[in-house]
Amino acid sequence: MNKIETKERLRNKIVAVIRCSDITLAEKISKTAIKAGIDAIEVTFSVENAGELINKLKKDFPKAIIGAGTIVNREQAETALQSGAEFIVSPCIVSEVGKLCSEKDVFCSMSGTTSTEAYNSYILGSDVVKLFPGEYLSPNIIKSLKAPFPYIDFMPTGGVSDKNIKQWFEAGAFAVGAGGYLLKGINEENLDILEERCKKLIEAMK
Repeated sequence: MNKIETKERLRNKIVAVIRCSDITLAEKISKTAIKAGIDAIEVTFSVENAGELINKLKKDFPKAIIGAGTIVNREQAETALQSGAEFIVSPCIVSEVGKLCSEKDVFCSMSGTTSTEAYNSYILGSDVVKLFPGEYLSPNIIKSLKAPFPYIDFMPTGGVSDKNIKQWFEAGAFAVGAGGYLLKGINEENLDILEERCKKLIEAMK
């Protein structure tokens, strides 16, 4: 799948950001989110053996969109792509990552929260600029950045919840990344709470 196809599949999606160290818990969280209706999963490289999990999720859920996050160098990006990642996300601007994704025709989203960062993120390879950390930003930032850069799409990540997800999309968000809202306090014993949060987040978009 090329970057254009992946981008269209991610349009208006909630991307569940899986950030925990234990791969077993990360797998259960990912599967719970997918079964609850969030079928775009960003496995961060803070997960132990993240590449292994990406590969397993791709096999178990071939219709889901599985990507890699917290990618901060080319080596991690290469590992993610070899594992089957369909998209790459970085919390900062890493030119070598943007270049690799461009070479491989893979969807890339690197961070940017100011006009200069957003533009640099875009020209260095971001197909959609990640607005991070989103909890410190207002949905109005999209309108402000779209004024000089109407050709750049944005994905707020961090701080997205059932209370503001609709406002983000109404402001023009291409997609959103949700991590803390979904995963706070979640362990193997209370995955039912995660399922409820996923459904609540989806419902709040309407």
